[in-house]
Amino acid sequence: MSAAGEGRSARLRIGLLLAAIALLAFQLRSPLVALAPVAAEAQRDWGVTPAGFGLLTTIPLLCFSLATPLAPWLARRLGLEGAIEVCVGGIVVATVVRSFDGFGTAIAAVVLLGLAITIGNVLVPTVIRRDVPPRGRGAATSVYSVAINVGTVITSLVTVPLAALLGWRAAVAAWSVAGVLTAVVWLVVLRRTRRAAALAAPAADAGVRTPFRPDLLAVLLAGAFAAQSCSYYGITTWLPTLLADERGYSAVVAGSASSVFQLAGIAGAILVPLLRLRFRPRTVIGLIGVLWVSLPFVLLVAPEHFLIGSITGGIAQGGGFTALFTIIAEVGGDARRTTALSAFIQTCGYLVAAAAPPAVGAVHQATGSWVAPMLVVLGTTLGFLVFGVLAATLASRRPA
Repeated sequence: MSAAGEGRSARLRIGLLLAAIALLAFQLRSPLVALAPVAAEAQRDWGVTPAGFGLLTTIPLLCFSLATPLAPWLARRLGLEGAIEVCVGGIVVATVVRSFDGFGTAIAAVVLLGLAITIGNVLVPTVIRRDVPPRGRGAATSVYSVAINVGTVITSLVTVPLAALLGWRAAVAAWSVAGVLTAVVWLVVLRRTRRAAALAAPAADAGVRTPFRPDLLAVLLAGAFAAQSCSYYGITTWLPTLLADERGYSAVVAGSASSVFQLAGIAGAILVPLLRLRFRPRTVIGLIGVLWVSLPFVLLVAPEHFLIGSITGGIAQGGGFTALFTIIAEVGGDARRTTALSAFIQTCGYLVAAAAPPAVGAVHQATGSWVAPMLVVLGTTLGFLVFGVLAATLASRRPA
């Protein structure tokens, strides 16, 4: 094949891979938020309390932490693309079954949903590390992060109109259609990958395998990701309630702040690879950390300017996720070690993050105000700033 033909083939392969990653990213969050817009109807039909209904969000988050060893195991048995097909298939089945009658069935479905999403969470950085050239890994991670935020926003906006037309059960199950499309695209990627593997030399990491042992960089990245996730879930869960309590805003106005927070995450995910063209990774993460800190600071000092804080904090939540996962893809090493590093970081991060919403709520209940809870969030955002800058500094000394 000529050099021009090889170039076109490589661009086609990368384009297909980015499309597959974007579709997968859409599936890794949208099923989790699909129930929120129709929560009242679902609670009434299932006959459960708000606390019981909250289990449908808490259980997947715990799976993100506790089930991460499942992803490396599946990747070893089925290959990366095969494991991702299992991930997508599990999401499709769980999304449909969750809308069935019976709350016990819904609980079983969200367990499957959490397990399936965990596989994708862990393996996407590995795919980016293995198949994307070094200069493009930041952009590929940005595509992944943008698609997560876009999926969250679209699902939140479209589920209610769908429910008005079809009923809430059909509206929730309808998101499985996107999962079927994702599975088809990944089947194409899987077929192309197997064809390329048949022509390629044996992988460099196919020899003696040493067990993964977390080093200082892994610990710092885990600390940064835990702080990022705690900040995100703490704010996402309680921001509308805080604004309704402290400012007397209606549910519509208070909910708009949460929408702005999510939308701004798209801008943050896009900005990170652009900033990294001109600045060192630690400078980029330092800037993101400052933006993160600004949100609880604004809510403490000048809550009437909550929209400004929602924008800066939203940019930080999308940018922080992208920046950390870009580092994982860059310094992970071979595919196996990247998977292990990703699994370790997400195990630690999501285990801590699962406690964030109830902890912030408990502090509010104990103190009767939102000052102490926002000080907790301020502490987690400062944690991201410190751990993130230290991790980025150490990562810059590692070979790509």
